[in-house]
Amino acid sequence: MDAGETYEAGRRAHAQAVASLEARARAIGTARLLLVAGAIALIGGIVWAHLGPAAWVALGALVAAFVALVLVHARVYDAKERALAAMRFHERGLARLARAWDRLPATSDRFRAADHPFTGDLDVFGHASLAQLVDATETRLGEERLARLLSLEGSAAWPGEVQARQRAIRDLASRTSFREALATAAGVLAEERADVSPLLAWAEASDALPRGLAWAAWLVPAATIVALAVVSTAHHGGSWTVLVVAVALVVGNLAGRRVAPMLDAASARQSAATRWREMMAAIEREPFEARLLVGLRERLLSGGRHATREIAALARIVGFVDARHNELFRFVLGPLVLWDVHCAIALRRWRARAGAQLRGWCDVLGDVEALASLGGFAFEHPAFAWPELSPEPVLDARGLGHPLIADDRRVGNDVRLPGAGRALVVTGSNMSGKSTLLRAIGLNAVLAYAGAPVCARALRIGPARVATSMRIDDSLEQGVSHFYAELRRLKRVLDLARQAGPPVLFLLDEILHGTNSRERVIGACAVVRELLARGALGAVSTHDLGITALERELGGAVENVHFEEQVAGDAMTFDYVLRPGIVHSSNALRLMRAVGIDVPGEA
Repeated sequence: MDAGETYEAGRRAHAQAVASLEARARAIGTARLLLVAGAIALIGGIVWAHLGPAAWVALGALVAAFVALVLVHARVYDAKERALAAMRFHERGLARLARAWDRLPATSDRFRAADHPFTGDLDVFGHASLAQLVDATETRLGEERLARLLSLEGSAAWPGEVQARQRAIRDLASRTSFREALATAAGVLAEERADVSPLLAWAEASDALPRGLAWAAWLVPAATIVALAVVSTAHHGGSWTVLVVAVALVVGNLAGRRVAPMLDAASARQSAATRWREMMAAIEREPFEARLLVGLRERLLSGGRHATREIAALARIVGFVDARHNELFRFVLGPLVLWDVHCAIALRRWRARAGAQLRGWCDVLGDVEALASLGGFAFEHPAFAWPELSPEPVLDARGLGHPLIADDRRVGNDVRLPGAGRALVVTGSNMSGKSTLLRAIGLNAVLAYAGAPVCARALRIGPARVATSMRIDDSLEQGVSHFYAELRRLKRVLDLARQAGPPVLFLLDEILHGTNSRERVIGACAVVRELLARGALGAVSTHDLGITALERELGGAVENVHFEEQVAGDAMTFDYVLRPGIVHSSNALRLMRAVGIDVPGEA
C-alpha cells in the first residue's frame, strides 16, 4: 500500500477500536451503577429488614465486583487513549498528504527568528510551512531537534554526517509500525508539550539535603509513635495526644517546605519525562539497521544503566511524590511520617545513580523522534529523490519543485548551478513563478542538508550555507524604511559570504526594488559580482532587464533564464516552465485591468 492507503487503513482500524472501547466503557459504567444500586439495596435490607449473614456475604461480593470493574474500566480507558493517539497519527499523515494545513499542529511559530539567514523567507516555520509538512513529533524534545535540523544549525561534517542521516531516515521510512508506536506512546501524554529543562536542571544539580533531614525522616515518626503510645496509657491524655500530633505536623510541614523545590522539579505535573519510558522502550527494542540509529539505541543501553529501567524507577518515585497533591495526605498524613523527606531521599539517590545520564537519554529521544518525522516525510513522498552529495559546491536538479505545493499543481523545472561562482538571473512577468522557483531551490537545499529526500527527480548538491533576501519588512517603530531593511538583509548575505566556510547559496528576490531603475541595476550588479567573486552560487530574480547584462559581462558565470505568461484573447495563464534567455513580455497593465484599475495603453 502507498502512504495514503496505509494511513486510511490505520485510521479506520483505530477508529473501530476506539468505538469498541467506548462501547465497552459505557457497559462497564452501567454495570458499576447497577452494582452500586444493588449494594445500597442490600445495605437497606441489612439495616431495616435485618437480613442475615448471607446479605453481608452478598454485599462483600458486590463491593469486590465494583473494585474489579474500576480496575478494568481504568485499563479500558488507557486502551482507548492509546487507540485515539494511534488514530491521530494516521489522521495527521492524511492531512500532510493533502496539505490540509488547518488540520495539522501549528506550533513551530516559536522557532522563527528575524535574524536567521533563511527560515523566514523560505516558509520553514509557521502555518503552511516545511515544518508543518514534516513534523510528526509529539514531544518538545523532538520538535526542538527537528527545528534545529530544518534551521541547519551547527556545522555538519560534509558529507559524512548528512549521509548518516540519510541512511537513518531511509531506515525509518520503512518502519511505519515503529513510527506509529513512537507517536502513540508520546500521544497519550498531556496536550501541552512539557518542558524538560526543570527536571534536567535538577538531575544535574549537586545540592544536598539539609543536614539531619535524613535522620529526622525516621526519628520524628518513631518519636511520634512512642509519644502517642505513652500518652495513650495515661489518664486524661487527650490533650497530650493533640499536642504530640500538632508538634509532629509542624515539624513535618517545615521539613516538607525545605525539600519542596526538589519535589516540584521531579513531579509529573512539572515534566513528562517519567512518561517517556514507553517511547524509550520502543527505541530499545527496535532492530535498526542504520548505524546512526543503532548508535542512538546503544546510548540508551550503555553505561550500565538502561534508560527504561531508570526512568521506570524515577516514575515510581514521582508517583509517591504526587500523592502529596491530595490535600488530606499533604497536610495531615504526609507530615506525620515526613513523606516528602522520604521522597526527596529517594530522588537524591536516583539522581546520584542516573541523573548525569538523563540529558543524554533525552537527546536520544529527541534525535530519534526528529529523524522519524523525516522518515515519515520520505514514506509519504516515495517519488522524491534522495540527493547525491557532491564534495564540490554544485546544485544540479532535474524536475525541481516546491515541496509545499500539492502534487497535482506542482511544476518541476531543471535548475543547474554547476559550481562555485555561478548564478542564475531569473526574469519574468508578475505571478509567473520567479519567487516560487527561488523558494523551491532553498527548501530543497534545506531538505538535502537535513538528510531528507527532495522534491525533484534528481538532485546533485554540494556543501553550502543558505542565505536569502526575499521578504522585506520595514519598521515604523524602529524608523527603518523598506529599502534600508533590504540593504541590511543584503549586507547579511554578503557578510556570510565573506566569512570562512562553505560557499553561500544565495537567493535574492526582486533585488533592490525599492529604488529607481538606474541605481537598482548598478547596486544589484555590484552585489552579484561580489558574491560570485567570493565563490557563492545562487539565483537572483528581477523585473529589471538591465541586470541581465551580467551574463555577457561575466563570461558564462551568469545564465539568464525566464518565465512567461500565455495569452489567449482576454485570458492569461501561466505554465510555470523555466526557459533559457530573457523574458520579452510583461503583464503589469493587464493585471491592473483584471482587478478593476483602469489604465490607458497596450498591455
